[in-house]
Amino acid sequence: MEVNPAIPTRTTEELLEIIEDPEGWQPHVVASAQKELTLRGITNENQELRRKSRSKFRRKIDTIKARSSYTTIEKSLIVLFGPAMVLFFMDLFLFHAGEGYKKKNRQGILFLLLGFVVWIIAISIIFS
Repeated sequence: MEVNPAIPTRTTEELLEIIEDPEGWQPHVVASAQKELTLRGITNENQELRRKSRSKFRRKIDTIKARSSYTTIEKSLIVLFGPAMVLFFMDLFLFHAGEGYKKKNRQGILFLLLGFVVWIIAISIIFS
């Protein structure tokens, strides 16, 4: 099976990206990239070191994302102004922080719902 562009025509950096993320590639493509890197003077030890370094970096990033949280001030602002912003921008996922930010995304939804409850109670008190 051919790879487009061909492995020998790719830059060294592109080949290193292939071996650093082998899950996204067919096994024969990864093997070809490793062979081409060896021909270019990058030893198997250096390739493995890069792969481990990249994996460690990804784990650190995932940990940082999983632990991130809104500050108290941000939570208060979401409660006070979040419902109005959601209605104005017509975007229910306005406070979605992105992939991997599980805690922050849950907080955004929770405090947005709390904001809707606060606004509904405030409006019902004003008009009753």
